[in-house]
Amino acid sequence: MKRFSQFTLAGSLVAILFVIAPAQAQTVLAEVNGETITERELDQLIAQQMQGQREIPPLQRQQFLDEIISLMLLAQAGEAEGLAENAALQAQLNNNRRTSLAQAFVRQLTAEEPVPESVLRERYEAEFGGGTPLEYKARHILVSERDQAEGIIDRLESGEDFGDLARQYSQDGSSQRGGDLGWFAAGDMVAPFSEAVAGLDAGELTAEPVETRFGWHVIRLDEARETPAPAFGDVAGQLRMRVINERIQNRLASLRDDAEIDYEAAWAQPDPE
Repeated sequence: MKRFSQFTLAGSLVAILFVIAPAQAQTVLAEVNGETITERELDQLIAQQMQGQREIPPLQRQQFLDEIISLMLLAQAGEAEGLAENAALQAQLNNNRRTSLAQAFVRQLTAEEPVPESVLRERYEAEFGGGTPLEYKARHILVSERDQAEGIIDRLESGEDFGDLARQYSQDGSSQRGGDLGWFAAGDMVAPFSEAVAGLDAGELTAEPVETRFGWHVIRLDEARETPAPAFGDVAGQLRMRVINERIQNRLASLRDDAEIDYEAAWAQPDPE
């Protein structure tokens, strides 16, 4: 669900789009035991740690350079001790490399196809132009198997407490809150989830599990309320990020369709659709 973007690859990729330093010449700033530090590397560290801010006082810039020198000295010492051959460290380095390449690819996609205002206006009209918008307050229990979700619905209909079952079985961050998702607009959720919520009355439970790309949901609507439509300028940034996230998800789905993926471990085999 869009609400649970912290559990999605696309959400983490989108989050870094605006903290990357622009391309520049490979100016060498320092050399440590024969290993160079470039201005691009320094700018990348500053942008990462200063939340995108790149213009800082010279003294602070020098402190960041010293930080890289310290990191380099420690890294060189670790390599001298043979730590680069450690299997766990190799796995971490491989994951870091994949993350960096994936982030660079996402930045390229975004730069090649910026979101025009006309698209944002269409999205705004679709979400807020059809009358007084509603917000929902709901709970859910997310599990990986339909059979388990059906069993949870049976237990809830028999009188068991929703919060207790959510804390026991739900597989997302809301479990510790008894499945409480707080207030949200329909656009905050993926379509199957938001459509299911919109079809419920307050206090009603979904009769059947709801499937999304995250798994199977058991949903209970607690409350619904009317809210004034926000001004376009107040939500344009959010709408842009949703469009970008959808583009990334669509491209990722296409890459998966074209890829040859062999699951070697029996437990890793996805369920047949």
